[in-house]
Amino acid sequence: MKKFLPIAALLMSACHSAPTPADKAADSLIQAPDSLVFKESIVPSDSESTPHDTISGHFSGKSQEDTAMISILTPASNTEAPEDAQDKYAVSFNSQSGIPALPTFWGAIYIVNEGDLNGDGKDDITVFNEPLHGCTFSCTTWYLAPNNEWKQLFSPLLVPTACDPITDSAMQARVFKENGKIYRWEEDVNDEDFAQKKVEVKFN
Repeated sequence: MKKFLPIAALLMSACHSAPTPADKAADSLIQAPDSLVFKESIVPSDSESTPHDTISGHFSGKSQEDTAMISILTPASNTEAPEDAQDKYAVSFNSQSGIPALPTFWGAIYIVNEGDLNGDGKDDITVFNEPLHGCTFSCTTWYLAPNNEWKQLFSPLLVPTACDPITDSAMQARVFKENGKIYRWEEDVNDEDFAQKKVEVKFN
């Protein structure tokens, strides 16, 4: 069972141009049939629960339960921070686990324990990162590789919110496993209501 907590740009290209990195990332996604398109957002109402700042899980793959914690590293008021920057955040783990911290993030983050998505015996983590400006979050899912480094499990995702809050249950529902396959909900940025489609994802 998942345990979770806190944490569009248009791509334009000329005809016959060489594939861009964004094009290649898009190719890693398998589009589900149109019958799986939803016109109503899965993002719950504001009245639902709000995120917290720690989660637990078996992130090291060992029998003991590990704790992941969000902490602030650099206040936005720090003179060394980029101009107009948000605070800098990190996801670290209890010291006895031996698990390294995830890469740092500018802007508030919310995290979700996704369980073991790739079958390596370790729980994976999705990070939702608030934007500096606007209302589009970034969403990345991470796994702890055999060399004890965190790597992205599949391509990142932009999540338009229409400036509405993202609740715990909405973040929990974003990535899921079904019949042995991994899916996530993705918004159609060309749809004024950001209709969501169930999309199967491939591992990097």
